[in-house]
Amino acid sequence: MGNLRGLSVFIVLTLAVFTSARPKSGPNQKCKSGPVDLVFLIDSSRSVRPHEFETMRKFLIDILNTLDIGLDTTRVGVVQYSSQVRSEFSLKTHSKLENMVKAINEIVPLAQGTMTGLAIRYLMNEAFSPGQGDRPKVPNVAVIVTDGRPQDRVAEVAAEARERGIEIYAVGVARADMTSLRAMASPPFEDHVFLVERFDLIYQFGLQFQDKLCGIDLCLESDHGCEHLCESSPGSFTCHCLPGYRLNADGKTCSAIDLCAERKHDCQQICISSPGSFTCDCNQGYHLNDDKKTCSPIDLCAEGKHDCQQVCVYMGPGVFTCDCNEGYRLNVDEKTCAPIDLCAEGKHDCEQVCVYSGPGIFTCDCNEGYRLNVDEKACSPIDLCAEEKHDCQQVCVYSGPGVFTCNCNKGYRLNGDKKTCTPIDLCAEEKDDCQQACVYMGPGVFSCDCNEGYRLNGDEKTCSPIDLCAEGKHGCEQVCVYMGPGVFTCDCNEGYRLNVDEKTCSPIDLCAEGKHGCEQVCVYSGPGIFTCDCNEGYRLNGDKKTCSPIDLCAEGKHDCEQICISTPGVFTCDCNKGFKLNRDKRTCTNMDMCNTVKHGCDYQCVNTPGSYHCICPEGQLLQDDGKTCGTCKSANIDLVLLIDGSKSVRPQNFELVKKFVNQVVDSLDVSAHGTRVGLVQYSSRVRTEFPLNMYHTAEDIKAAVMKVDYMEKGTMTGLALKHMLEYSFSEAEGARPASRNIPRIGLVFTDGRSQDDISEYAKKAKEAGITMYAVGVGKAVEDELREIASDPVEKHFYYTTDFSAINTIADNLKLNVCPAESQGEVEVKDPCACENLVEFQQATMNSLDQFTQKLASMAARLEQLENQLLSRK
Repeated sequence: MGNLRGLSVFIVLTLAVFTSARPKSGPNQKCKSGPVDLVFLIDSSRSVRPHEFETMRKFLIDILNTLDIGLDTTRVGVVQYSSQVRSEFSLKTHSKLENMVKAINEIVPLAQGTMTGLAIRYLMNEAFSPGQGDRPKVPNVAVIVTDGRPQDRVAEVAAEARERGIEIYAVGVARADMTSLRAMASPPFEDHVFLVERFDLIYQFGLQFQDKLCGIDLCLESDHGCEHLCESSPGSFTCHCLPGYRLNADGKTCSAIDLCAERKHDCQQICISSPGSFTCDCNQGYHLNDDKKTCSPIDLCAEGKHDCQQVCVYMGPGVFTCDCNEGYRLNVDEKTCAPIDLCAEGKHDCEQVCVYSGPGIFTCDCNEGYRLNVDEKACSPIDLCAEEKHDCQQVCVYSGPGVFTCNCNKGYRLNGDKKTCTPIDLCAEEKDDCQQACVYMGPGVFSCDCNEGYRLNGDEKTCSPIDLCAEGKHGCEQVCVYMGPGVFTCDCNEGYRLNVDEKTCSPIDLCAEGKHGCEQVCVYSGPGIFTCDCNEGYRLNGDKKTCSPIDLCAEGKHDCEQICISTPGVFTCDCNKGFKLNRDKRTCTNMDMCNTVKHGCDYQCVNTPGSYHCICPEGQLLQDDGKTCGTCKSANIDLVLLIDGSKSVRPQNFELVKKFVNQVVDSLDVSAHGTRVGLVQYSSRVRTEFPLNMYHTAEDIKAAVMKVDYMEKGTMTGLALKHMLEYSFSEAEGARPASRNIPRIGLVFTDGRSQDDISEYAKKAKEAGITMYAVGVGKAVEDELREIASDPVEKHFYYTTDFSAINTIADNLKLNVCPAESQGEVEVKDPCACENLVEFQQATMNSLDQFTQKLASMAARLEQLENQLLSRK
C-alpha cells in the first residue's frame, strides 16, 4: 500500500512538471499560426491497446480543431506505422477539417512491431515531398507519438530528417524510453520531448504544442502560480486541476481526492487509491471477483498465477511450491529448473563446443571460424579465402580460422577501406602509348602489356587476341568453340554430349536413355540415332513407332477347318462344340457327345451334329437348364436389377448393359400377377429408373430400359445395395408382402471395384431373404462379386472379361423357381379352355417327338455296337 501511494505522488509531481497554458477558444476561434506543413506519425504497434489508440485518435482530432486548416494555411497529413508504414492521408489530400476527422476515425491499427526508423525515413522521403503536397519555403513540422522502444535504428535517420529542415516533436507514452525520444526530437529537448505515463495524459502535449504553434499567452508570460493547469483568457487566466484532484481554497493549488481514505468505496478487503478514483484488491491468497469488489480464495497453480518454471504443486489457498519435470532438478531459487546437462558434466565427445539440446541430449558445434565435420563431432578450420567468401579486391590472406586480411598485387597499395587497391604507377597519368595495359616499372619507366586473352605484338605496344581454338591449345576431344580472346569452351558433334570433364564426348544412346517413343523395341543406330522395331508377331505401323499385332486368323493366313484362335503372329486351331481336333491339329471330327461328355441329362441324351440335347419322359417338361425334368417351368418373382452406370463403363458398353437387361426380361413371365421387374442405376449416387409396380409387360419394361440415360461418375456399389434393401423391395415400390413367399431376387451388374464398403448391405440383403446374383465384367473384383452372391456362390456368380460376351451370361442366367416353392399369385388355367387344349396338344406332340428321337438314338447306338463287334472279328 505504501508503494502505491508513493507512485501516486510521483505521478502528480511528474504531471506538475508538464503544467502548461491552455488558451480558451470558442468553436470558431482558430489558431492563426501562418502556413505550416504538419505530419503526425503515430505508433499503431500491437502494444498500443484499442482503448489507448482511441485516446490517440481523439488527441489528433482535438489538435486539428484548434488549427486553421486550409490549402493556403495549415496542411495536415497522418501516417501510421508498426512493422510497416501506411499513409492514411497526405498533406494534399484534405483541405477541410471535417474530411480529416472522418479519415482519422476510419484508421484501422496495423498492430505489429515498432519500426520507428523506417517510419521517419518514409516521413522524410515521401510525406514531406512535393508529390505529397509539401510546399516550398513553408515550415515542415512532424509529431511522432510512440509507446515503446524502436525495433530499428532511429538516431541517424532522425538526424538526416532534421538536417533537411524538419522540426520533430517526440511524444512518448508509457513504455517509451527517453533516450530514443531525445534521439528523434529537434533541440532544445525541453521544448520538443514529451513523456507521460499513460495515454489519457497525452492531451497535455496537445496544449503545449498548441501554445507553441499559436503564440504566447498570460499563462506562459506571467507567474500565474497554478499548481497543475493554467487556462488563459484575454487579459487573465484561471487555475484548474488534473482529473482526480480538486482545487484548494487558494484557487491555485490542488489536492488529490482520496476516495479510500474518505471511505467512499465498497471494496471487501483492500482499497487502493488514485486521485479521484480507486481500485479494489484482495489479501494474499485471494483474487478479485468479476464484480471487482469482493474476493475469493485462489489456487495459484490452477490459475497459472505462479512463477514456477515447470510444475506448480498446490499447498493451500494462495500457497504453492515448485517442482520440475523428469530430467530436470530444482534450482536454489526453488522456482526455476535446471536440465541435466551432459555438456556441462563433460559427458560428451565433441571436439570443441557441446550444445545442450535437452535433458540428456546434446549436439556438437564449433568455435567461430570452424565448421562441423560429417562425423558431427570434430571441427575443421574455415578458410574464407579458399572458399572465396571475402570481399578483397585482389588478394585474400588467410589469417586464421574464419579470419582473413586483404592485400594487393605487386604495384598496388591497399586503400583505407582495407579491401580495395590502387595502382602505383606513371601509367595512371596516361603518359604512355600502350594499346591496352601500361605496367609501372619504376619512376618514369613503364612497359606495355595486354589484357588477359591477348598477346603483345612485336612493336611491344599493340596487342592481338589469342584464339586458343585456332592454335590447337584447347584439349577438346571434338569441337572447340571460340568464346573471346584467350577463352574457349568445348562442344560435341551431333549425337554426342559433353562429359563432366567438359572436354571429352560420349555418344548418346537414345534407346538406353528411354528417349525414343518406340512402343516396343528401340534399335540403336549410332550416336543420337535410333529406329523402332516390333516384337515377334507384331509389325511396325506407318508412324514408324507404334506396333500392331499380326492377326493371321483375320488375314486368312491359316488352314484351320473350323475355328482359328489368334495370338500375335501365331495361330492355333480349334473345333466347334461337339467336334474334336484331329491329330493334324487342323481338321475336326464329329463327336458322340452323349457318350463322350458329361451331358447331365436327367432322363435321356440325344445326339445332334456337333452337339446334343436332353429329353424328358412323358408327363414331364424340360427345365430352363436344358437338362433336368420337372412338372413346372417358371414361377413368379420380384426382381430388382442394380446396373453400374459409372464412368468406366463408357456409353457404348452401357448400351450393351441395357440389352443384357432386356435379355433377362425376355426369359421371364412378366405380368401384374406374375413376375415383376424393377431397375436401379448407380454411380456416385443411386437412381431408381422404375420400381417393381410401374410396368406389367415385358415390352413396356424393355422400352423403358432403352430410354435410361447413362449417369457416369463413381462406383458406389454399397450405397446401391442399401438403396435396394431399404427402398426397392418395399411394398411402396411394388414388392409383394413377404407373407406371400414370392421370391425376391436382386441382380448386381458391375464393371469395377466399389468405392465404398459392400460387406454390410450385401450381408443384410441375404439375411432379409433376398437371393443375390452378381454379374461382373472387365475390371470387376471377383472377391466383391462372391461376397454379394448367395450360396451356392457358383450358381449365383458370373464373370466375363469383355462386355461383348455378357449376352452369353444372360442366356445362362436362370432366375426362376418352381411354383411349388412359391405361394405367389400363380395363374390357375381352365383345362377345357381352347387355348389350353392347344397347349396340351402341342405338349403331346413334343413328347411323341422326344420318344421318336429316343428310339432313333437307341437304333444308332445299336448300330454302333454292331459295328464295333464286327471290327473285332
